[in-house]
Amino acid sequence: MRSVRLLVGGAILLGMVGCASGPSESERLPDEGPTTLQVYERHMAGEPPNGEPPATEGASSPLSPVLMPGTPIAPSADSETRGGRQALDYLQQDFQRVPNPEILGYVYPHLAGDLPVPGYYTAFPLRAETPYAEPGEGFYPGAAP
Repeated sequence: MRSVRLLVGGAILLGMVGCASGPSESERLPDEGPTTLQVYERHMAGEPPNGEPPATEGASSPLSPVLMPGTPIAPSADSETRGGRQALDYLQQDFQRVPNPEILGYVYPHLAGDLPVPGYYTAFPLRAETPYAEPGEGFYPGAAP
């Protein structure tokens, strides 16, 4: 019983000593320097972080990709040139959606906790799942693809 008390007391003492010792002065973040807002504004303006030279045209960091303003990262896939439109048409013919009417509802202005929420319109589909017609079941021109 005495050994259990010593063991528990030692664990508590060790835990309290560990919590009491914080980072040393050299490990703390400096009090001077830019604010978070200044760092954010510099980042959004495309400026390099403090202490780093501006990036040259050919140099790139191995951790971040080089992006040119106004240039898309990947060429946009044109469904007309890649046969995607034709494949989509075949799928829509084989797997037609059954019309799923939507019920328009208005949510009145209310409070969510302490915050006011303005009134808004929303649409509720009649069925929760997306209904599909069986093959050869019929043609539904009003159904969205």
